[in-house]
Amino acid sequence: MSVWRPPSIVRPIAIGIVRRGDELLLMVVRSDDGAIKGYRPLGGSIEFGERAADALKREFIEELGLAIAEPALLTVLENLYSHHGAAGHEIVFVFEAAFADDDAYRRESFSYEDGGVRNDVHWVALARFRAGDAELFPTGLLAHFLP
Repeated sequence: MSVWRPPSIVRPIAIGIVRRGDELLLMVVRSDDGAIKGYRPLGGSIEFGERAADALKREFIEELGLAIAEPALLTVLENLYSHHGAAGHEIVFVFEAAFADDDAYRRESFSYEDGGVRNDVHWVALARFRAGDAELFPTGLLAHFLP
């Protein structure tokens, strides 16, 4: 089984907030032992010469095989974190996003592989984060950007 560690660079990423009523489409973040550590919106690295919105559209195609409509920038934040003792540093472009095809909202879950790591994606009720039953990454996203 492959494990993921943050790279030792400042990494620009784009993530998309996709809503279905009071739920968000989120990727499961796991510890090395497979336990769920939290959840994060879909997205990924911005490549050199690529605009953040284009990176987000590309990531949704690569990860889920689904197109999103033109994303709307909500904010940019800096994320300093630790994952299994490895420091991570991201500049995060946070977008409101929506699937181009409404049929995608009928699916309950998705999965994809990235760098040898399997990623599970589910609709997760905002109430879980508000109640403290689950953690949303990047830290502070819920308090600052989600009602």
